[in-house]
Amino acid sequence: MKVFKLRRSLTRIAAMMAVVLFGYGPLRAEALSPAARHIESYYQQLMPTLKQAGQLSVRERDRRFTPAISSAFDLGTMTRLAAGPAWTTFSGAQQAAVREAFARFLVADYAHQVTDYSGESFVVDPQTSAESRGGGEIVKTQLIQPGGRNVTINYLVRGGRVIDVYLNGTISDLATRRDEFASILAGGGGADALVKTLRERTESLLQ
Repeated sequence: MKVFKLRRSLTRIAAMMAVVLFGYGPLRAEALSPAARHIESYYQQLMPTLKQAGQLSVRERDRRFTPAISSAFDLGTMTRLAAGPAWTTFSGAQQAAVREAFARFLVADYAHQVTDYSGESFVVDPQTSAESRGGGEIVKTQLIQPGGRNVTINYLVRGGRVIDVYLNGTISDLATRRDEFASILAGGGGADALVKTLRERTESLLQ
């Protein structure tokens, strides 16, 4: 089986989350579109843990992040899309196991990366743009760093939940996951190999 080498796009986003300080300025929550409000609410749920990240163990961060991430992200859809055509060849039990393993891995990845606060701020655009290929809305956000450098982090929200994250506005985390899953599946072992790799990676992140 091929080695599972994770590209760090989403984990870099997770690291950025540790420095969020809600730089909304004059924007009011009432002015946000429903999808943008969803992202704002997500960060508000994370904020208490983010502020304490430096004093918490990675397993405690993992435990605290789980409810917010599970409710904000459509992890079932993300898992299915990442698996691609192979998803239909999995049994019902295998699909459930892959979903569970991927969800645990994703939260652990966030918990591993989010460790401290460095003074940056995060701004969400109150209006969204339509995503034409598969439907949904793009929520545009900016990470404002102390040195004046801005980083674009966009979210694809469909059906009221996040199904993809774009670093620098264009780098799709879902596309990266799809490539990684395909590499594992191509190595043989099917869904069971995918579950095993995700679980091993999760345990490594939580050490």
